[in-house]
Amino acid sequence: MYISKIIFDVSKPAVRRHLISLDLLHKTFKSLTAGKGFIYRIDDVPLKENNFLQPLVMVSKEKPDPGASGMPDGFIASIESLNYNIPIRPGMNYSFYLKANPSTRIFFKRVEIDGAESQKTWLQSESHKNGFELIQCEVMHYGYITCEAEKKKFLSSVFKGALKITDQEKFSRALFEGIGPGREYGLGLLSIESFGCRNRNIAEEMKHSVKN
Repeated sequence: MYISKIIFDVSKPAVRRHLISLDLLHKTFKSLTAGKGFIYRIDDVPLKENNFLQPLVMVSKEKPDPGASGMPDGFIASIESLNYNIPIRPGMNYSFYLKANPSTRIFFKRVEIDGAESQKTWLQSESHKNGFELIQCEVMHYGYITCEAEKKKFLSSVFKGALKITDQEKFSRALFEGIGPGREYGLGLLSIESFGCRNRNIAEEMKHSVKN
């Protein structure tokens, strides 16, 4: 598994088209990773202050190959990939960051969950299935993630706080496969870092890297 930091140059029209049409972005990422499975998150940064460079975090089974994207030179401004090896044992505590779609399925229909407390309850229920328990959690409404080409729209919220690992296998799967719906559109990637250690994959690292 790999964790990658990908930087896009938003001044390029092709990049802007992909960021608006997430189905195009998903197809390009499938080429980057040989279709072997990936999840990603587009992090918010003040683009005007960062020379219009947009950071993205990706976790993938294969190391992304920029030459396989099929996009013109400069589409990807830079890419850095590392082996994704984080100690995972029951009882370990990590701080976390997650942008996800809080929703539930009622019969054959998926119903989105609104309100910070209800969304926190949703994540608590997801935590049991994904091998962790919440120690602390803050919720911030993020808005909607849309894919016009496929006529899909996902309510999204940002969750951050602290967690404790309870099941190694389930938690490892959550890190590599994500949590909740909309994963093909940039939702569900769970980032963690150890307390007091500037780490491996949390969103803030991406933001600082662009600024610096």
